[in-house]
Amino acid sequence: MFDLIGRVIAFFYSVWPSYGMSIVFLTLAVMVVVTPLTLKSTKSMLQMQRLQPELKRIQNQYKDDRQKMNEELMAFYQENGINPLGGCLPLLVQLPVFLVLFRVVQGLTRRVTDIGEQAGWSAGRFAAGVGNQPENADPRVFDPENLDPTSELYESLSNDTEMVSWGIDLSRSAQSMLSEDFVSALPYLAMIGVVLVSSLFQQRQIQGRNTGAQVNPQQQMIMKVLPFMLPVFSFTMPAALVVYFVISNLFRIGQQGYITRSLYSGDDSPGALLAQQ
Repeated sequence: MFDLIGRVIAFFYSVWPSYGMSIVFLTLAVMVVVTPLTLKSTKSMLQMQRLQPELKRIQNQYKDDRQKMNEELMAFYQENGINPLGGCLPLLVQLPVFLVLFRVVQGLTRRVTDIGEQAGWSAGRFAAGVGNQPENADPRVFDPENLDPTSELYESLSNDTEMVSWGIDLSRSAQSMLSEDFVSALPYLAMIGVVLVSSLFQQRQIQGRNTGAQVNPQQQMIMKVLPFMLPVFSFTMPAALVVYFVISNLFRIGQQGYITRSLYSGDDSPGALLAQQ
C-alpha cells in the first residue's frame, strides 16, 4: 500500500509538477475511493440503532441460554438483512488506508541523514555560492520514502532542500517559521486556522442532525476536544501534512452534507425513522 500510494502521488506530480497540488490530488483520490465504505458504514449504524430495542429484547429473553440467544440474533439479522459488522468493518478498512496516506505524505520530507553526504553537499552548495537559505532551514537534501527513484517527484525532491509550493516551503512547520518571524509564519498559521474552522464545522454538522439522540458524557467530551487536537498537531508538523488535513477536512464537510441530505432528510429516511422511534 505504501508503494501504491507513492506511485499515485508520483503520477499526479508528473501530470502537474507541483508538490502542493500532488498532495491535494492524492488526498482527493483516496477520499473518493473510501467514500462508499463511509456511506455503507453510516447506513449500517443507523439500521442497527433503529433495531436496537428489538435486539435488547432478544438478549434479555434468552440471557440464560447463550446458544439460543445467538441463534435468535442470527435469525433476526438475516430477516432484516443486517450485517452486525456492517457499521464498524468499513471504518476498520479505512483506518490503515489513511495511516498509509499520512505516512507517505510525511515521508516526502524525510531528509538525508548520512553525515558525509550532508557535509559534502553543503560544501558543494557553499562553493557554488548558493547560501540564501533561511536561518533555521535544514541544509540537508530530501530522501523521500516510498517513491520510485526514477520518478520525477523523487528526482525533484532528492536534489533540493526546500519543498516549495504556492510560495511557501511545505517541509517547514508553523512552529519553525514562527521562530524566525511572524510574517513568514502567517501562511502556515492560516492553514492551521482552516483546519480548526473546518473541524469545528464538521462537529456542528454531526451534532445538528443528532439533536434528539442521547450521547454519553464521555463521547460528548471527546466530540468537544477532537476538533482542537488536529490544529495542535498541525502546529509542529510539516505544512505538507497540513495541506492533507485541510483537503481531507473540506472533503468530509461535503461528504457529511451529502450524508445528511440522503440519510437524514425525508420522513422515510433512516435518520428520520430513528428520530421518530
